[in-house]
Amino acid sequence: MSSNAPTQPMGTNPAQDPQQPAMPTSSRMLQREGAQIFPSASQTAIEQAMLRSSPPPEPLLGKRMRENNDEDENEPEPQAVEPSPSDGPPQTVMLSISNVNAATLRYATFKKLRPDQWDEIDSFLLAKIYVCLLSIENKVDTFRSATPPYQVSEALKTNINNYSLGVLLSVKLSAYKGGIPRNHVLDILKRYRLDLPAGIEHNYADWKKISSFVDYSLTQTCSRLKKLIKESITANTNVFSLAQLIVHSTPCRPTIQLCARVALMRAVHVEYNGAEKLWNYIDECLEYIRTTATHSAADKRPSTSVTRAALEASATAKAFTAILEADRATYGDNVYTIADVVSDDWQQNVDDVVDGTMAATEA
Repeated sequence: MSSNAPTQPMGTNPAQDPQQPAMPTSSRMLQREGAQIFPSASQTAIEQAMLRSSPPPEPLLGKRMRENNDEDENEPEPQAVEPSPSDGPPQTVMLSISNVNAATLRYATFKKLRPDQWDEIDSFLLAKIYVCLLSIENKVDTFRSATPPYQVSEALKTNINNYSLGVLLSVKLSAYKGGIPRNHVLDILKRYRLDLPAGIEHNYADWKKISSFVDYSLTQTCSRLKKLIKESITANTNVFSLAQLIVHSTPCRPTIQLCARVALMRAVHVEYNGAEKLWNYIDECLEYIRTTATHSAADKRPSTSVTRAALEASATAKAFTAILEADRATYGDNVYTIADVVSDDWQQNVDDVVDGTMAATEA
C-alpha cells in the first residue's frame, strides 16, 4: 500500500521546518551574518599552542588548572574535605599554610589515597608548619631585641612615693630600715597591680629596677621626715601639728597611734642628737618595746577572757601612751585634743598589708 506523503531522509527530524537548509557535512559550519563560528580541531590546537607561549597564571586558593588530557576529562571535580567535629578546634596558622593544607586534602581525596598514606601527608604538612613557626619566632626575637629596655614609668614612681610614705606612717611597721619596708611596698604594688606590666615580677632584671626605686623612695621619705622632726624641735611644734604636717600630702589622718609614733621619732632624735643612723636607733627602740611587752605578758597569767597577745598589745599601748604624754609636756602648749579617729580606708589597706607580712625578712 503506497502513500502520497513524501519520504524523510534518514537522520532528519520530521518536525524540522522544510524551508530550513540542511547542515553541511563538513566539520566547519558555514559563516552567516550574526552566527557563531565553531573552529575546527586543528584550529583549536593552534590557538591553544599560541596561548601556551606564555606561562599559565598561578592557581588561586589551591585550584588546579585542568589540562585537555583524555585522562582528566572524565575525572570528577575533587571535593573539599570538611573537618569533622572530633578533630578539635582549628588552629590559626599562616594563610599560605591554610591554602596548602586545603588543596592537599582535596587532591589526596581525589587521588583516593589509602588511610596509612594520610599520616605521611600530615607529617609533611606539620613539617612546613613547624618551619613557619620557627620563622615567626625569629621575627619575634628580632622585635624583642629592638624593644628598648624597661624603665619605671612616671605613674609607677608616683604610686611608689605615695605608698612608701604610707608604709612609714603605718603603726604596724616593725622596722624602718632594711628590707622590711621595701618588701611591704613591693607587696602592695603586686597586690594592686599599680601600673605594673604583666609578669614583670618574674623578670629579675626589670623587677630589680622597681625594687631599686622603692629603696630610693624610702630613703628620700625618711630624709624628709628627719628634716621635719629636726625643724619641729627648733620651732617647739606640738606633736599634733607635726603629725598634720607629715601627712599633709597624703589621705592619712593624724590619729593618736600615729602621733605616738611621731613622738617616739622625736624622742630618739633628741636622745641621739639627730645621728646619721637615726632610723637604726628607732628600730632598736621599737624592738625594745616589743621585747619588754612580751616579757610583761609572760609574767602575767592569761585568763580565759584575756589572751597573751592581748596582754602584749596592752603593754605596748601603755609604752606609747607614756611616750606621747612626755612629748606633749615638752613641746608646744598642751591645750589641744587629739581626736580618737580611725585611719582612712587608704591607710587601713596599707596597715592590713603591713600587718599581714610582719614575717618579711630582710633581703
